[in-house]
Amino acid sequence: MSTPANAALGAPVLGTFLRYVGASVAGLLALTGAAIIDGFMVGKWLGAEALAAVNLLIPLWILLFGLVLMLAIGASVVASRYLGAGRLNAASKIFSATLSMAAIGGLALTLIFSFLNNYLLALLAVPESLQALVRPYFLIVLAGLAPQYVAVVLYYFLRVAGEAQRASRALVLGALVNIILDILLLGVLHWDIRAAALATLTAQLTQCALLLVTYRRHAGALHWRPAFLKTKRLLQFCANGFSEFVNEVSAGIVLLIIHWLLSREFGVAAVAGFALIHYALLLNIMLACAIAEVVHVLVSQNNGAGQTQRSQLFFRLGLGLAVVTGIILWCFSHWGSQALSQWFFSSVNAAHFAQQFWPVIAPVFLLTGANLVISAWFTAQQRPGRSALIALSRSLVLPLFFLWLLYTSSLSLPFLWALPFAELFTLLLAGFFTAQHSSLWRAKVAFN
Repeated sequence: MSTPANAALGAPVLGTFLRYVGASVAGLLALTGAAIIDGFMVGKWLGAEALAAVNLLIPLWILLFGLVLMLAIGASVVASRYLGAGRLNAASKIFSATLSMAAIGGLALTLIFSFLNNYLLALLAVPESLQALVRPYFLIVLAGLAPQYVAVVLYYFLRVAGEAQRASRALVLGALVNIILDILLLGVLHWDIRAAALATLTAQLTQCALLLVTYRRHAGALHWRPAFLKTKRLLQFCANGFSEFVNEVSAGIVLLIIHWLLSREFGVAAVAGFALIHYALLLNIMLACAIAEVVHVLVSQNNGAGQTQRSQLFFRLGLGLAVVTGIILWCFSHWGSQALSQWFFSSVNAAHFAQQFWPVIAPVFLLTGANLVISAWFTAQQRPGRSALIALSRSLVLPLFFLWLLYTSSLSLPFLWALPFAELFTLLLAGFFTAQHSSLWRAKVAFN
């Protein structure tokens, strides 16, 4: 009997891939797009200082999101293999334990960070002049952390259970709530920065509630089987999702250092100018991650069912689509970025900095997608070591190395060239790993 869950195993490859990608793009943009939505609304209606205040908190949000992403992706990949192999009870136990841990962890982090907010703002290098803007925004958005954690886990497990479109629909509706409230509270009623935080909090609560309703009505093969993960099992799941955690957390660390360097060299206007560039980079990463997540699901399920040739086709489709989306964004950075910068900023200084940064960052759009898809493919193959090395290279080790080299040396290149250099050298490493893995796989097939 055909079910939505087994479309990944038996439906036409191209149609299945495109359906999953469409749902994944919509869902991930809705799930993580709050920073972009708030940034655009705040920058347009509250000015450059408020935009800088929102942007200075992004490294922390990236860290917190990375924690639940590591758990949700690592556990859902294993559950996906169990579903592909027909082990429904095992998949349900993993889902139940993961959801419980996400809820408890989100509540604990909310309480801890609420008490430590002064230390966190200092750690994030928030200037004294901006703390009056940052603190209320931070505390309001922090209240939505536990619902967001629950929503992330529900979203990833509903996807592997064959309910990707319904899960994405719930997230999109929540994102629309965010946009409508931002427009109403900031654009019409002219409230202060707390309005953007309230819009984000309301969107997170809405997404969580809608995903819970979706799970209760359309859970499919996943049932509630209350259980706690043993420490060893938890570490295995986290190790499998570690590359995603590395991607998120490392990006936060690098962004924090870039903010510090920009503030030190050029002031708050440069931080605000880079905010627009960073939102473009976030959009690029979210599109690439949406494709990578489809590779996670389809490759892992087909591997679990023993359909390795089909899983290879999904990987190639993912890689090709990532390259195409990167080319589109690269073209925009060359021919549309100047008009966007001038429209977005009322501050001439911030717009000037943004226009200087665009040509430097443009090559990143061409390279990021391929690196993330290859890393996701190794995660789906349950080769977390190689996946983590690719993630560490592109998002932490090489960016920090090139930032240090360009900032401290006598070279005339701006230090932001560290980002495209890191992606380029990572792609060379990822290509080597892929070729090596493919050679070993062909040798194994020939031997058998």
